[in-house]
Amino acid sequence: MKKRKPSARATKRAKPKSVPGGDEITQSTAFRRAAIDAEACARDPKRLRQLLEDAVGKIAVIPRGPFAETWPYLMAMIRLIRDYHRAEYRDISETNLLTIIAAILYLVSPFDVIPDWVPVLGHIDDAFVISLALKSVRADLDTFMAWETARI
Repeated sequence: MKKRKPSARATKRAKPKSVPGGDEITQSTAFRRAAIDAEACARDPKRLRQLLEDAVGKIAVIPRGPFAETWPYLMAMIRLIRDYHRAEYRDISETNLLTIIAAILYLVSPFDVIPDWVPVLGHIDDAFVISLALKSVRADLDTFMAWETARI
């Protein structure tokens, strides 16, 4: 039996549903800038310390609602950067460290896709970036949190 070539309609797949604006966020100038700056930040102890200070200041004023169940991991990301900066924790790949730093840089940046001063929506893009980062670094964060617990 001769195989028929599928029609263009049959081969065209629907794009998976994602967070509204997700592509715009990851392709935004702000996100690309954070990803590029992450490497320089990781290599500069002063910049890394400033990022930590900015992140601690930011989490003190942002609402937790948009972050839902990612909040504990957001806090772990900040603690991991702190312990990395102190040279107390280095059991993480460079790629995953840079992913975490880029996500936190985006979080603290005043220049993101949806400005933080926009009521209700202002932190949704930040939460989306944190959840994207979490998808690729969750195992390392779980390892880090286990390491933290063992230290106590």
